[in-house]
Amino acid sequence: MSGVVLALLTAGCGSSLPPLPTVPSAEHGFVQAPAPELTGLDEDPPQALTLMPGDVVNLQMISGTDSAVLGLTVDERGVLHVPLAGDVDVAGLSLTEGEARIEAALRPFDQTVRVTIIVAQPNGQRATVIGAVASPGRVTVVPGMRLADLLASAGGSAHGEEANMTVPLADLHGARLVRQGQVVPVSLVLAVMGDPRHNVRVRPGDHLYVPPQLEGLVSVLGEVHAARTMPYRAGLRLTLALAFAGGPTRDADHAEIIVVRGDHAAPEVYVARLDQLLDGEGADPILAPGDVVYVGATGLSKLRDVMAAIAPVVSVAATTGLGAAVVSTSR
Repeated sequence: MSGVVLALLTAGCGSSLPPLPTVPSAEHGFVQAPAPELTGLDEDPPQALTLMPGDVVNLQMISGTDSAVLGLTVDERGVLHVPLAGDVDVAGLSLTEGEARIEAALRPFDQTVRVTIIVAQPNGQRATVIGAVASPGRVTVVPGMRLADLLASAGGSAHGEEANMTVPLADLHGARLVRQGQVVPVSLVLAVMGDPRHNVRVRPGDHLYVPPQLEGLVSVLGEVHAARTMPYRAGLRLTLALAFAGGPTRDADHAEIIVVRGDHAAPEVYVARLDQLLDGEGADPILAPGDVVYVGATGLSKLRDVMAAIAPVVSVAATTGLGAAVVSTSR
C-alpha cells in the first residue's frame, strides 16, 4: 500500500503510474469461470404430444351409444379420473397410448367401447422462462416451437436504460436450458442466430434460465456530470462507464484518469489517458468488477483529491491506510 501511495505522490499528475491494462487478469482479482462446452445436439427428432399434469381433456366414447365426458384434468400425479373406470395413469403417454389405456380400464363395463382423447386446454404443455427476460413465466409449448421461439415468447432478453442509452441486461452466453434435471448442451446465442444444433425443439417441462448481466459494481467519480456507482456487466469498457456517468466535465483532465482495482486493503492503482483513446490511440480498456474510476480536474489531480472522492466507496481499512500514508509523507 505504501508503494502505491508513494507512486502517486511522486508522480504528481500520475504520469509514472502503470497504464491501465486493456484486459483485467487473474492477478488483478478478475477471474472468469470457464464456460461449459456447449456442443449442441446431433439429433433432435420431433416427438408426439404426451399427456402432462395440468392438461384438461375431453373424452369421446363410442359404443352402443355415443357419449362424451368433458373437462377432465390430469392431476399432479399424472392421473385422470374417468367415470366408471376410476383413476387411470396417463402422464407421459401419447394420445393413442392414453386412449388404449382408458379403453382397457373400461373393458369390464363395456367390451366394445372406443375412446378418443381431445386436449381442450394444454395447461401441462408448458415450459418455464425465468431471469433477465422481458416477461418471465410459463409459456405454452406448441408443436414446432424451438429455443429461439421460447425466448421470443417471453418477450426477448431484458433491456434497461443507462444515461439515455438502451443497454442489454441479460447474459445470453450464460443462459442454460434444463430438461428433466439435466443441462442441455446448447447455446442460446447460437440458437438465436439460427444454428439448428442449438436452436432445438422445446419440450413441455423445459426450464430456460437467462442470468442477469451483473457481476458487481463499478464506481465513476470526480469530474463527471453524474458521478455514480453502476452495475458491472461483462465487457464493460472505460469509455462506456464514463458515458454512463454523463461523461467528463469541461474541467476534467483527459490525460489522467485513475483506476483503483482489486482488494481495497491493498489495491492496484493505474492511469488511463482518455485523450489518446478519443484520438484512436490504443484499445479501450475493459474494466473489472469493483473498479473505482476517478476523473480529476486539470492540474489538480493529486492523491488527496483521489482519496476524498473514493473514500465513500472503498473500505474503511483501505481509506485509513492511504490517509495515514499521506500524513506521514507530508510531514
